[in-house]
Amino acid sequence: MDEISLEGFHLVQGQMFTNTPEPTMSLWYSGVAFNVACYAVLNDCGSIQLRVHHTQKKILISPCPSKDRDAVNWQKSPDKQKSKKLECSKFAHPLYERWELNKNARYRAPGKLVMADKKVMILFDFSDPEVWESTKTANASQK
Repeated sequence: MDEISLEGFHLVQGQMFTNTPEPTMSLWYSGVAFNVACYAVLNDCGSIQLRVHHTQKKILISPCPSKDRDAVNWQKSPDKQKSKKLECSKFAHPLYERWELNKNARYRAPGKLVMADKKVMILFDFSDPEVWESTKTANASQK
């Protein structure tokens, strides 16, 4: 076994690997998904409302009663939170068109906590999102 010097190496703090990611939202041409941190930030609420700001490319989510007319049930199961893709092509297709997004790509944006109308909400800014091309599309273009 080779002996090396630790000179020049910097110790990485363990807290950089904690499992408390920031809330994120992902968009597909056929749906949306929220990571587990979103559930925790909104106190594991069962339903949310979505609001879209088309010119700023932002989406705002807030907890709401499940009986609300515009409620979206976003949980797989109340006792076990997992990220869940919500199929909603009637929402996603027009959003992709309006925001001029590539329908073969997935987009992800970080969320930040905000207050509005005395409610805690999460604001997602898609003006500069992370982008992933579909592997199916990428593989097809290489052939």
